[in-house]
Amino acid sequence: MAGGRDVLFSTITMVLDKMHSLASSSTSSSSSSPHNAIEQEMSKLTETMRRIQAKLDDSEEENHAKSHSEKLWLSELKDVAYDAEDVVEEYEYETLRSKQLHENSSGTHEDELANKATEIRKRFDEITKEWKLLKLPKNAGKRKRSPMLLDMNREEGSSVVESDVFGREEEKDVLVKWLLSEDDTTGNGVSVIAVIGMGGLGKTTLAKLVYNDERVKSYFDLTGWVCVSENFHVVSLTKKILQSFAKVKVHEELDELQHALREKLQGKKFLLILDDVWNEEFTRWDELRKPLLSAHVGKVIVTTRNQPAARIMGTRSPLNLNCLPFDVCWQLFKRDTLGGADKSPQPHLEDLGRKIVDKCKGLPLAVKVLGGALRNNEDIDSWEDMLENEMWELEETNKGVLPALKISYDCMPIQLKRCFQYLSLFPKDRILDSEEIVRFWMSQGLLPLDGDKRAEDIGRNYIKRLAQRSIIHLEWDDTFLMRWKYFSMHDLVHDLAQCIAQDECLCVMDKFDAKKLQKVRHLSVCIEYPHLLEHVEMIKDLQQLKLMRTLFTTGPGCRSFMTRQYNSFKVLDDLFQKLKYIRALYLSEISITGLPDSLGNLKLLRYLSIKDYDVVNIPESICSLYNLQTLDLEDTQISELPRQIGNLINLRHLLLPNDYADYDDYEGVFLPSGIGNMTNLQTLSCFNVSCEKEHCDIGELNSLMKLGGHISISDVASVNIFSNSTPPLKTKKYIDSLELDWYRDTLELSEFKKDEKQAEWQLDYLEPHVNLKILEIKNYPGVKFVGWVGASSFTKLTTLRVWNCKNCNKLPPLGQLPSLKMLEIRGMDSVQHVGREFCSMLMPSPSSSQNKIAFPSLKRLIFSNMENWEAWDGVEIGDFPSLDSIRIFRCPLLIKFPQWSYMSSVKKMELGSSGVPDVSNFHSLTNLTIILISQEYSEWMPKCYFPMLQNLTLLSGFAKSVHLSQKVLPSLKTLEISYFSELQVVTGLKNLTSLNSLILKNCPNLEFKKLPTTLEQVKLDRCRLFEKGFKEQQHMRNVLV
Repeated sequence: MAGGRDVLFSTITMVLDKMHSLASSSTSSSSSSPHNAIEQEMSKLTETMRRIQAKLDDSEEENHAKSHSEKLWLSELKDVAYDAEDVVEEYEYETLRSKQLHENSSGTHEDELANKATEIRKRFDEITKEWKLLKLPKNAGKRKRSPMLLDMNREEGSSVVESDVFGREEEKDVLVKWLLSEDDTTGNGVSVIAVIGMGGLGKTTLAKLVYNDERVKSYFDLTGWVCVSENFHVVSLTKKILQSFAKVKVHEELDELQHALREKLQGKKFLLILDDVWNEEFTRWDELRKPLLSAHVGKVIVTTRNQPAARIMGTRSPLNLNCLPFDVCWQLFKRDTLGGADKSPQPHLEDLGRKIVDKCKGLPLAVKVLGGALRNNEDIDSWEDMLENEMWELEETNKGVLPALKISYDCMPIQLKRCFQYLSLFPKDRILDSEEIVRFWMSQGLLPLDGDKRAEDIGRNYIKRLAQRSIIHLEWDDTFLMRWKYFSMHDLVHDLAQCIAQDECLCVMDKFDAKKLQKVRHLSVCIEYPHLLEHVEMIKDLQQLKLMRTLFTTGPGCRSFMTRQYNSFKVLDDLFQKLKYIRALYLSEISITGLPDSLGNLKLLRYLSIKDYDVVNIPESICSLYNLQTLDLEDTQISELPRQIGNLINLRHLLLPNDYADYDDYEGVFLPSGIGNMTNLQTLSCFNVSCEKEHCDIGELNSLMKLGGHISISDVASVNIFSNSTPPLKTKKYIDSLELDWYRDTLELSEFKKDEKQAEWQLDYLEPHVNLKILEIKNYPGVKFVGWVGASSFTKLTTLRVWNCKNCNKLPPLGQLPSLKMLEIRGMDSVQHVGREFCSMLMPSPSSSQNKIAFPSLKRLIFSNMENWEAWDGVEIGDFPSLDSIRIFRCPLLIKFPQWSYMSSVKKMELGSSGVPDVSNFHSLTNLTIILISQEYSEWMPKCYFPMLQNLTLLSGFAKSVHLSQKVLPSLKTLEISYFSELQVVTGLKNLTSLNSLILKNCPNLEFKKLPTTLEQVKLDRCRLFEKGFKEQQHMRNVLV
């Protein structure tokens, strides 16, 4: 039972912390009367558990349990420790319930809990006597510094950077060359190459390198990536392949899916990556590839550890991935331990490091993990311990886990180990949401209290530390919050977590063994299709798992299975009456409109997430779940919360639906009054303002001082302008993203007029704290913006969007926001002129610098849908020094532009449905896109000069001719012209001597003209006249017609 000692130790520590907290609370609130029976039993139980902890603490330096007898002892002791934790938390709940309802504690409940505590102590005594392991003196139990707190104060880097891949240049070149070449399958088949090798060699990493290569992306019409793993189910995989090519809703039946995929690929050129394949049945692969044959050219890369899988799928000889040579592994190790491959460790560590790398046997994953474990650690003892670890004597541990991974796990502090084990609950290849995982950890009490630090911040630090050890791989959030939002685990690392967790966590995919449920505490049910579940009695078995602490269900198979085999409402009602120790409940695809009242039985529940748009209400009984920390209703259509929801005083995260675009009749959710009581609330994803008395007034936000993250406030027009309450957002220093929307639906300009005066008061009233990072203002009907919008005191603001503020005839002064990186102005119909005031320099104060740079950090600037905008000026030398990209779209009257030479940093520009700009001095552009080309634009092009332009895209329009000149475009490498129904001729093509890629789509009347001999690839799609003349061009190497 790997990790059993760690689980037991941390569980006992958590229970003791809770007992200490309860004892302190009881002492401060009770009278001088003697303690009752429950308090006496809790005190005795505390002493027993301290003695257990002392024994474990004293033996921490010993090896983990090896004998069957000691493993059994640890298992029994752990079960009792869990039961003790349940009793303590039940007592905690009853105390909280009595306080909340202003009632005296129930004698019956206290007697029951006292009896349970007595029984637990007896079980402890029986176990310790039987195994004779607890012969400790009476004064034993003085606590040492808990291993879970070791290394907690160590400073970590601010971010985790994924460096370049080492040692796979040749393999990448082989794959890219194959992808960009024609073979005998062109026009009548699919060409498949398998990348094969043992786990940890970097097969998936190599596939990602190739998949993201710019040459590859520009060559194929469609690219897709699907993680396969052990479950090679044709229906499920066909669905995933179709969705990877196009983000659309798909059918459930195989025939319909194959028909849709066949149509999608018809005549196209596609690349598909099938990652981590294990299938050995040719019939399954043959069925999967049928719709792929409709493509003109199809290339598939398969990554696998399985030789038979490679043989049945590959049409070419496989690419066998070998271990990396020592020198490359040494460079990789130095990068991960020292922060750079060009650095060298101290002389006394170099010899140890080289020996450690040698033991990794050329496996890059092993090198990365051990390098991460020793990151910034120059303690020679740590390096020697890793080198001499007994795990090196094993070829592999249980389930194929590499010794290096197990050694890295052994180097973790105890609490981080438990958090890592918990990740085995989730299926392989699942992309995990960092914030969601932190909330799961919180629900199980896995994040220890550490002074004034919030548990969420500790959890985020754990995510970062797992990434620094290369245990997980982080994915960037797509906003400017500079936060890692998602992460994934290598399948070998997942194997390690499963091996350690063993009977703690169980993930049900396509098979189910009821015997494994006897010890399971955390269960996930992830079913793609109902026929995969072999034991239909599973639902009944679940009801017997009375000790279960986590239940996670997901996948369309759950919906189909529950509706076909059982009544969903009754299933959940039975579960809620039995699973009274559950802490985390995640229900997805449950096919139900509401939850049963028995939800209120789950006293210890801390995390509840409902992911089903059929759900429209939740029962009032939820208001008795006083331990609830997270309530996630984001993916439902709930319109009202229970009236007493304010009773949930421990609630920290309330996520509500906020996207109404797909549901015409859904108006969002309104909060009842009393939300202000939830003073621990940190996340409130949206707040819909209402004038109804029974709904929460926005002034209640004043008491929610811990509120943070993102909040969207809708129907701001309903905020009472006569309210005397304190502005609710200005003191909320943890809010980093704010959306203010005056109306749900976009109104006509005339409808805005009636609210323009009170809107300015409302905007002023909702001024946020200066820590804000993202701000969106939508449908604001005021004539002008108030003073705080654009104030330089907002030093952390990185993203600003101003949408559909139709009454404002001036843009707000935004140029002095020091950290602003992305700015989008959209739908401001009253703006005719943008001048120097936009840069905050209209009326500088006497003390300010007259030459202060405007928009010092801005990287991306977007103007769109501004129907009356005519002129933009006021830009001076030095302004916009960081600007990289400009987009101006649907601004039809705009004819006056600033002096572009003042914006020399701009590399990318997109113009569409706007006036023709003077860009004669815009020499820095490397990428230019023009949308909806008029004849005026086609005549404008030859007058410009783009010495650095490498990529030119002309999309849609009615021009009949386009002239391109080598003098204007001396560096052009890629040209795309698409969706011109009347275009007849493109002159000057043959003279573009730098051009190597030409893309022509949907230009049916375009005539063929001679092409430059430098072209390496051409894409033609529905350009019949051009295609006809193109057949004579034999020198082209890569052609798609």
